[in-house]
Amino acid sequence: MKVTIWSDFVCPFCFIGQSHLDQALERFEQVDNVEIEYKTFLLMSDAKYDPGKSYAETFAELKGLPIQQAESMLSQVVNMGKQSGVNIDYDTAKLANTIDAHRVFQFAKKQGKGTEFFKRFYRAHFSEGELISDHDTIVRLATEAGLAEADVRSVLNSKENIDEMMDDIKEARSIGVQGVPFFVFNNKYAVSGAQPVDAFVQVLNKVWEEEQAEK
Repeated sequence: MKVTIWSDFVCPFCFIGQSHLDQALERFEQVDNVEIEYKTFLLMSDAKYDPGKSYAETFAELKGLPIQQAESMLSQVVNMGKQSGVNIDYDTAKLANTIDAHRVFQFAKKQGKGTEFFKRFYRAHFSEGELISDHDTIVRLATEAGLAEADVRSVLNSKENIDEMMDDIKEARSIGVQGVPFFVFNNKYAVSGAQPVDAFVQVLNKVWEEEQAEK
C-alpha cells in the first residue's frame, strides 16, 4: 500500500496529521507493507523571516489578518497540537520561506530519506525554534535526517531540484488539492486535513482489504 502526502514544513495541520497517521499505523497490522511518499507543497512561497517580528505578526501580515485574529488562530492550533501529542511553540517558532528546504527534501527523497527529512523539519520548525530557511540550519538538520553534509551544501549552492519541486506542485493542482495535508492512498482514496486517528485506521483497513480482494 502506498500513501502519498502533500505537505509543507510550516503547516501545523500537516505536523498533526503526520502524528495521527503514525498513531494509526501503530494499530495497523500490515504496517510493514505501507510505503509513504511525501511531496512538496508551498503554503507561503512569499514568506520571509523577520527577526524583529513575532510569528503572529508575520503570519498576520502575510494573510492580511488583524493581529488579534492571527493570535487566536495560532492559539487554537497550539491546543490542537497538545491533544494530538505534538509540541507547537509559536513563541519560539520562526516563520520562514521553505523553498530551499524543499529543494533539499527532493534530494532526500531520492536517497530514501524523504519521510525522515519531513519529520525532522516539522519538529525543528514547530518545536525547536529553528530557522529552516537558513542554509547552515538546513545542512545541520538534513545531516540529522541521514544526508551527507557535502551533498546538502551542493544542492543549496545550486538550482537543483526546482523542477522536481514544481512537478509535485503541478501534480497537486491537477488532482484538485486545495490545501494540505492531503493524503492519497493507492492513488485511489483521498483524505484531506488532519483527520482523527480512527479515520486513518478505517482508511488503512479498507484499502488493505480491497488490495487483497483484487489479488
